[in-house]
Amino acid sequence: MKTKVLFILLSVLFIIPMNAMPYKRHRHKVKIKIINLQEKATNRSPLFFDLTADETDDNLMITFQSVLEEADITVTDKNGNVVATEFKTSIYEGKTVNIPAPKADFYTVEITSPTIDITGEITLEEI
Repeated sequence: MKTKVLFILLSVLFIIPMNAMPYKRHRHKVKIKIINLQEKATNRSPLFFDLTADETDDNLMITFQSVLEEADITVTDKNGNVVATEFKTSIYEGKTVNIPAPKADFYTVEITSPTIDITGEITLEEI
């Protein structure tokens, strides 16, 4: 009898957290492409800059995969309205910029730092 009760308690402990996980709904397929990259300073090793974008729960999350110091980040929508800005920020691997409730199909990301200027575009496509 004790083993049955223990087994039921353990199974409840494993089932409840799995059911409590939030359901992430992706309405759009997100693509990001760097359209312009201009190096300002000469480095001994080449600079590789990468970022990804993902839509989760009506938020567009831009995640940086590279490192930059003192960078200005500006995200604009297709009409030219500034959606998100950060000035003189350190970009590190894993840093995210959130855009709540994306309504546009097209965004432009501009990153300006003392070493490099980057312009990228994010497109949201219906699945």
